[in-house]
Amino acid sequence: MSWPLASHFSAMLQNPRLAFRDPTLRECRIAKDERNQPRPWSGAFAVVYKGISAVDERPFAVRIFTTESPERRERYHESSTYLKTRKLRCLVDFEYRDESIRSAGDGKWYPLILMEWVEGQTLFKWARARALEGNREALTEAARRWVELVKELSDARIAHGDLQHANVMVTDRGELKLVDYDCMCVPSLVGRRNLEVGVEPYQHPERDANTHLSLDLDHFSALVIYIALRALGLKPSLWTQYVEVPEHDKLLFRKEDFERPAESPLVKDLLALPDVDVRDLVGRLFDLARSPMSTVPPLSEVTNSYAKIESLLRDQQWDEAVELLNRRGQFRDAPKHLQPLIHQAYEHYCRAKAWRDFTRIHPEKSELHDRRLVNAWNEALFAGFEPAEKQRDRVGKSRRRVRALDRLHLLVQKSPQATSLEEERAIVAEAARLPDGYKFALEARVDRARRAVDAVRWLEQAVAENADDVAIATMWKKVLEAKAKRLVPREHHARIELAVRRASRLVALRRLTSKMPANLLDRRLLEIWDEELLGSCPSAERWRVPHAQAVKRIAEMDKVEEAVAARNDRDLLELVDGPLLAGYPLPPAVQTAVEHARQRVGALRVLLAALGNDDRKAFIGAFDARLIRQFFDRFQPFEATVLRWTESEVLAAELIGLLPAVGRASLAELDSQKGTYRARWTWPLPRFSDECLLAVIRDKPGDCETVDNHQVFLQQAIDRTSWEIGGGSCTLEAEPSWEGCYAVVWAAVDLAVRRFWSEPLVLGQFHDVPARAESARRGWRLFGGTDESDRRPVEEEIASPKVESESEGS
Repeated sequence: MSWPLASHFSAMLQNPRLAFRDPTLRECRIAKDERNQPRPWSGAFAVVYKGISAVDERPFAVRIFTTESPERRERYHESSTYLKTRKLRCLVDFEYRDESIRSAGDGKWYPLILMEWVEGQTLFKWARARALEGNREALTEAARRWVELVKELSDARIAHGDLQHANVMVTDRGELKLVDYDCMCVPSLVGRRNLEVGVEPYQHPERDANTHLSLDLDHFSALVIYIALRALGLKPSLWTQYVEVPEHDKLLFRKEDFERPAESPLVKDLLALPDVDVRDLVGRLFDLARSPMSTVPPLSEVTNSYAKIESLLRDQQWDEAVELLNRRGQFRDAPKHLQPLIHQAYEHYCRAKAWRDFTRIHPEKSELHDRRLVNAWNEALFAGFEPAEKQRDRVGKSRRRVRALDRLHLLVQKSPQATSLEEERAIVAEAARLPDGYKFALEARVDRARRAVDAVRWLEQAVAENADDVAIATMWKKVLEAKAKRLVPREHHARIELAVRRASRLVALRRLTSKMPANLLDRRLLEIWDEELLGSCPSAERWRVPHAQAVKRIAEMDKVEEAVAARNDRDLLELVDGPLLAGYPLPPAVQTAVEHARQRVGALRVLLAALGNDDRKAFIGAFDARLIRQFFDRFQPFEATVLRWTESEVLAAELIGLLPAVGRASLAELDSQKGTYRARWTWPLPRFSDECLLAVIRDKPGDCETVDNHQVFLQQAIDRTSWEIGGGSCTLEAEPSWEGCYAVVWAAVDLAVRRFWSEPLVLGQFHDVPARAESARRGWRLFGGTDESDRRPVEEEIASPKVESESEGS
């Protein structure tokens, strides 16, 4: 099968949706050139395009093969599998995919490689820029990094297989990255056929199509690149002379340089460089080019010859010698006479490094410091080393603290949560070995243990000393806050429970003060007190008597309420003036009742004094039928006088306040067609009467006549409450027989043993009573039965008298 051209793939990449099989790749963008065409980076056997993810805008490389290779898939699989467990800084992630990109030539699917995109320049472009600007330091540093890169590959037992300027990328940070893994060799591929021979002049002249894959493939090409970088670092103008001017496309060397080195101007210039090591390396390179490929040593060995190392060892330049030895990777082949010096160099080097690490540990009171210090101490290296010996005591103290910390960790592992008081005490005791202000990992756990142990200790002490219940409850709260409930011995639980139940009530009792109103104090005492809890509590003893008094006062107040309800002024005043309630705040309604009772009792005294002094005028001025009824037993000695003076002095209508309506007619016709009348009058004063008698009689009564002296057509007793509810008037449905009759009112003066009637008040006379009115509906009713058109203006005219008011009402 013929393989597609690079242009076939480039054409398809105009539209990633058609080019790729993978749904994610279909959504990507392909970087394009100034002609809006997919921009390729071409190699010998593949072409690379830059893709940009539609998901996160991250760039990636799409490597598409331009030649067919039956073993390519298998070899990439072997390499990928090997690298999954090895992360090398110099390599990038890659993924081989079969049948993933379509060719515009035949429409078929072909494999590709997805790789991490390396942002940077090829080693050729980068070296050109540095050489032209004369940057020796950058080129020399690149040579050093190249040695590290090659050693990283060697240590991982990997050969790239095609080390050359285009397969090495230099990032913006100066890092070296390898790309193009078609020729890579891992252990499982050793001995397989060599599919590619690499790029001249980087490869050993002996390498050809028959060369088998091995882990030594990179030895020669790595040395070629290293010498080129070292030479440019010493003399950047070599680039202009051997690359720029002749438009050469390799790093300094040509194939002809290896075929005829004696005739090569480049070789002559390289051998004239001022660095003897580079000159030696150049000579070694051309010797190796003429030797079998299998004899080429690793770059780390070539660049670190024992001659240079021996010179450094003799001069006791230990660090420099160790650096070269480390670059070699091993020194088993070192001459025997150098072995002691090498061991001495490593001892010096390791001691110096260990001492630097040790001295970087700044003193502080913490577990981290102590563990670092103990770990940094190397007895084998520091024994007898004077600066270190001065720190031995410091390390010893740190080691003792670390041992205490280790014991502490074991204790905490055995008891991660607070489970027993003994274990918590052990944790606290072990932590006490550490100095104050010491920072350590288990600090929070130790603090919890310390708070738990302290809380339990204080609680046990309070219980043992039979402390106040509030104090015990407070200590118990601290135990709960410390989450140490399970650490408290069971024998204390009953006492603690009782203290907790009492505590809230004791605290509430202690908030009571003598400045509080007595009634509020009593109420709070009764709310708080619980005889079952506080009866035997010594802490509540001071409130026992006040509580008992509060109970008695409550009983007395019940009696007060009963006396108020029964209007028993005598008992009421005896109770409120008694030793329990004297000065005690009373409810507003009771206080009002007490004040009225005092007024009544005061009036009673005045009335009795008038009778005792035979003072008729004072009797009339203080007369109150209600008092006489309520305290009639007090008036029995004066019964005859009371009855006589009442009959002779008190019954005058004007005196008791039984008067005509004010400002309007006392008997007014409302509806002449229906014979409806309204009766009004001024109600008597409460101290004289609470009841009136309304009657319709034939003749006008005399001043001393009662209803019994007349022919009566209608009579009705009306009490004060009904009168006020009725609006202060009543309506009369007149009968024809009432023509010329009088509407008259008498007030009842009730003294319990005898009822007197006041002088009559004539309200008016009935005239022109319609004869057609139906007698069945005649009669009277309190105002409220008239229609709205009549009722509204009348209501506006009436002002109902207040209870016990002696002002005139209508």
